[in-house]
Amino acid sequence: MTTTDSRNSTVASTPAPRRRNPAPVILIVAVILLAVYYVVIGISGALRSTTAVPVHGPNTASGSYLQLRMSVQDIDLTNRVVQANVLPIPHGNLVGTKAGEISKSLRIEVSSGGVTTSVVTFPGQSVVDATALTLTLDRGDTAYPFDQPFANFQLSVQNDKTGAAVPFEVDLSNSARPWVLDATRSSSAVQNGRTLVPVALDGHRDALTIVIVLFYVLAILFTTLMAVVTIGSAIIRRKLEFSNVIWLSATLLSFPALRSAMPGAPPIGTTLDFVFLFPCLCLVAIMFVWTGAHILWRESTVLRQKHLDDESNAGGS
Repeated sequence: MTTTDSRNSTVASTPAPRRRNPAPVILIVAVILLAVYYVVIGISGALRSTTAVPVHGPNTASGSYLQLRMSVQDIDLTNRVVQANVLPIPHGNLVGTKAGEISKSLRIEVSSGGVTTSVVTFPGQSVVDATALTLTLDRGDTAYPFDQPFANFQLSVQNDKTGAAVPFEVDLSNSARPWVLDATRSSSAVQNGRTLVPVALDGHRDALTIVIVLFYVLAILFTTLMAVVTIGSAIIRRKLEFSNVIWLSATLLSFPALRSAMPGAPPIGTTLDFVFLFPCLCLVAIMFVWTGAHILWRESTVLRQKHLDDESNAGGS
């Protein structure tokens, strides 16, 4: 009796094993992830309030000149066009007697893709309104989300009566988020009696959009890896269940939804689809078909038997 009591007291006095509290590590990881998020937000310029686009090159004018205020509204990579609005603002002797009027008749031409896409004529003493323009993009969306479309176009401003060139400067603004734009104005050249000014408009997606797209790609890859490990271990242990089929079917349907949820997602057919999405879809689809066929064959064994054992008779005997 004494021996039993001493053993119990020894067990009671032995301290219970303790494991390390993971809360500090989880807190540190959460803080690091938040810090990385705010760094990405700061670098990407997502919180910038200005929409001004820098224009490099000779883009200054003085005296009597025209300011072309161009606002990019949309960048359509599917149709490879840029939608923009242009508002001419006169300065010097070009200002009319009333507010918003222009004193002389001016002709504004925009050439893009080798053809003249827009010609706007403003009669003298008329009110100037914004005009919609369509520019041709020279690159599509196959490199999404690292695509860098650019548009090369030419501007020409002339006196509609005399044909003399009118000096102008370009003022660009960007309303097509999340694109980051940059423009370069080159030296003018005379062609067929017109003074043409080449302008190159370059664009790329901001860093926040790229990070979000990469997060979706990692989610697709990680889910595919989980499917391979889960189904592989179930096959080795011979524990395939109908729940595995349901999980694979849900995974198969979730990948296109994740693809559509990517910011600014173009139609199917980009490099990202061929490198990541399609292989993952094919792998999950193969596992889904094989797992479903295996379970169907296994569970239909009783339906393929010619004779059934009477369980009640077998139990009574």
